[in-house]
Amino acid sequence: MKKTVIAAMLLAAAGLFALPSFATDPAPGSPEYCLQCHGPYDKLREQTKDWKDEFGDKIQPHQYMDPTAGKPHEARKLPPDCKECHGIHSIPPKKGEKHKQPTFSTCYGCHHMENFQKCSSSGCHEEGAPSKKK
Repeated sequence: MKKTVIAAMLLAAAGLFALPSFATDPAPGSPEYCLQCHGPYDKLREQTKDWKDEFGDKIQPHQYMDPTAGKPHEARKLPPDCKECHGIHSIPPKKGEKHKQPTFSTCYGCHHMENFQKCSSSGCHEEGAPSKKK
């Protein structure tokens, strides 16, 4: 009887260590989560280097970005949040599952003229142009 109780306690303790740590597991749709299967990020960037936007302009959709930086693309720290453009699919993907078409709507939050030129060359933030800041 004692051996059975001890064995049950050991199995229960082992089960506790096998539970996922929700405090440290990456969130679905985050780069850390998605890149477990779709990464590494530099390989993903290489695969999409000739991507074209909906207007036919060649861009790199997997652009490093730091949204807290004054010049967000110069920091080259963080991949953008995957779910913003792609949505989330089930793991493993279900047969016949429909995936969200990628969208540039997140990019257009800053690239409001819907082009991927620098602001200084796109006509929206040049000196003398109306400023939206107050």
